Amino acid sequence: MYSPTGSIIVLMVSSLAQAQPSAATPAVHPSNGVLELSAKPLLGHDRRPLSSRHEVYLPWGGLVEITIRNVSHGVAVLDEIAAAWEFRFEILDSAGQPVARTELGKRVIDASREGAVNVGLASRFQLVPMQATTLKIDLSNYFKIEPGHAYKVTVRRSEGFPAVDEAGKPLKEVEASCSFDVPDYGLLRSQ
Repeated sequence: MYSPTGSIIVLMVSSLAQAQPSAATPAVHPSNGVLELSAKPLLGHDRRPLSSRHEVYLPWGGLVEITIRNVSHGVAVLDEIAAAWEFRFEILDSAGQPVARTELGKRVIDASREGAVNVGLASRFQLVPMQATTLKIDLSNYFKIEPGHAYKVTVRRSEGFPAVDEAGKPLKEVEASCSFDVPDYGLLRSQ
């Protein structure tokens, strides 16, 4: 993860529950007025030689690229661990049902319910106006994603986001969220 200031600190996170889908899902808000959250599905690395790739669409395996951009007029300070549990994910199948979690996904939820503490390297850095930082997460580590199926993925984050705008006024909503759909036929492969 790129850190403009390069400062590294140790951060203790006591709430991993953000990886758990919420029962009532509020409307998606890509921006909180300071930071904008966007996400898109990515294809994993195709190890086959170019000459043997004939498909136009390839199944999605769970890889997601998440971008956080400063959309304010001032500098935004962002606490970053660059880990999946800093975000909350909700993945629904084509019938609108939540996708089951993997064993790792269940352990992350169980640990958060027990008040476990995660210690890891974190950075606090500044994003100048329109600057962005990007992170890739493989959701198949946490959810039972089956290639060739349709999904609706919602990504949320408030952890580490500033609670005030550039003028120091409290934000109405700290959380930013976005969603995307993955069709059952997959994603268009790059040439």
